[in-house]
Amino acid sequence: MARGGIERGPVRERWKWRLARAWWHTLGLRACSADVGQYRVHWVEAGDPGAETLVLIHGLSGSSRWWQRNIPALAARFRVVVPDLIGFGRSRCPGPLPAMPDVAAVFARWMDAARTGPVHLVGHSMGGHLAVHVAASYPERIRRLVLVDAAGLPRPVTMGSVVRFVYELAPPRQWGDPAFLPVIWGDALSAGPLAVAQGLRNILRDDVRPLLPVLAQPTLVIWGAGDAVIPLENAHVFRATIPGARLAVIPGAFHNPMVDQPDAFNRLVLGFLAGEQVGE
Repeated sequence: MARGGIERGPVRERWKWRLARAWWHTLGLRACSADVGQYRVHWVEAGDPGAETLVLIHGLSGSSRWWQRNIPALAARFRVVVPDLIGFGRSRCPGPLPAMPDVAAVFARWMDAARTGPVHLVGHSMGGHLAVHVAASYPERIRRLVLVDAAGLPRPVTMGSVVRFVYELAPPRQWGDPAFLPVIWGDALSAGPLAVAQGLRNILRDDVRPLLPVLAQPTLVIWGAGDAVIPLENAHVFRATIPGARLAVIPGAFHNPMVDQPDAFNRLVLGFLAGEQVGE
């Protein structure tokens, strides 16, 4: 046990995680965990502990594993910290998943436990939704913000829209690289249908549009050109509503551009964090 209640090194998990542990061992990552109130939060780290911190947040039903194609390149320049959000991955939630603003408060307390200081924050899908809340509620903690195929904008919930949504998701190609599908399904099964349903409920009940005009951080919006889960028009809303935001669309990528086109994604993020004019 390290100072402040942080555990570092291999973390003993339940049997279902034994096969999944190898991914971070292979990349040489540091595994950590800490108690944040009633929650036990797990994360992995890479890079120089003394460098600026870059935090990557996964989406609904995901885990830190979703960033494995990006961590090595990003860790060459940053301390990269990748948490499992409460209720997903190795971070468990003892009761119902809290609403988004409450998850943001837990996330801010976790940043204290992980000793991140001010960070660059990258959020994908539900993680982008959460990142907006964190950046709006704790602006002094966020240096630069990257929203990747972010949730948070309302969409109509009608029988027709649901049927269309299911039809759009049906072809496996809409999820991008087929080789990544076992990770998607494995993490969803590990989280369980209740956590996924509660997370989806919280996304649909929350609207980040009132928060967007107050975001003061330099912001880059990244989107997969073929995303059928969250349409590209949402990316234009984020860019138009966040002051000074820029948009970069990645061809050949779907809802998970950091997985489908990792080299292009990494170049965009590294360029933006270096202060380059990325996107439009």
